[in-house]
Amino acid sequence: MGMRFIQITDTHISPDPGFEHYGHRTLANLDAVVDAINALTFPFDFVLHSGDVVEDRSEAGYQAARRSLQRLRAPVYYVAGNHDDADLLRRALIGEPAPVGRMDYQWMVGGVQVAVFDTRGVRDPSGTLTVQQLSAVRNLCAPDGPPLVICLHHPPVPLDSPWLDRGWTVPQGVAPSMLLEEGPQFLEAIRPARQRIRGVFFGHVHRAYQVVRDGVLFSSAPSVFGQLLTWPDQKDPVPAPHEPGGFCVVTVTEGETIVRQHAIARPVAGQGA
Repeated sequence: MGMRFIQITDTHISPDPGFEHYGHRTLANLDAVVDAINALTFPFDFVLHSGDVVEDRSEAGYQAARRSLQRLRAPVYYVAGNHDDADLLRRALIGEPAPVGRMDYQWMVGGVQVAVFDTRGVRDPSGTLTVQQLSAVRNLCAPDGPPLVICLHHPPVPLDSPWLDRGWTVPQGVAPSMLLEEGPQFLEAIRPARQRIRGVFFGHVHRAYQVVRDGVLFSSAPSVFGQLLTWPDQKDPVPAPHEPGGFCVVTVTEGETIVRQHAIARPVAGQGA
């Protein structure tokens, strides 16, 4: 029993192939990550994209992302991020023609249950789970059942960085935090299943994190193209353009989870899109 997946996140693709964010071309970095994943010599079951596929919620952005992501040699499962339009994402990347509300879904692979919840919030960049979603989480997280992996976009636990955990100063006042607003309720909802849960995986923060709380692993992957500084005294988001993009390889068995973080070489100027 077990499975292995690749986690990528926060690709922020634009219709403009020359678009730069944090000083790096996002599409060129996605192409480089896809090449690196396809070159892996071991098998894996799927790729998890944990949100912010595009920068501007545009259909053209999703089409640009699709041209790169469709080259991956395994199925891709998506989490809707705060920069995503879930209906466009479904239509352009998954082939679902009609909107079906929040983008929550589940599947089984290798005897492991995987559940995705759409945490896009009304106070961006914070995340939200509705009353109905929290009820679904409680129903999912019974004490008995197969090993369980839960996927979100927003982190449900504090990350020891002031701007992430409490927000930061902007011209209009104070920006909301980067966290899931219903984090305490989410933690309460999953607590009965903590012996089953092999990890809660998220994106959004442009930084690889591993946090263990109440015996549960909470883990994020680095952004595909660029990271943000998140030191314990960091009061504002600051890009770290010297740090490379990357991805994580996650191996889940009946009794353990192993997360390997991988960095990629920056694309040479003029290379790729």
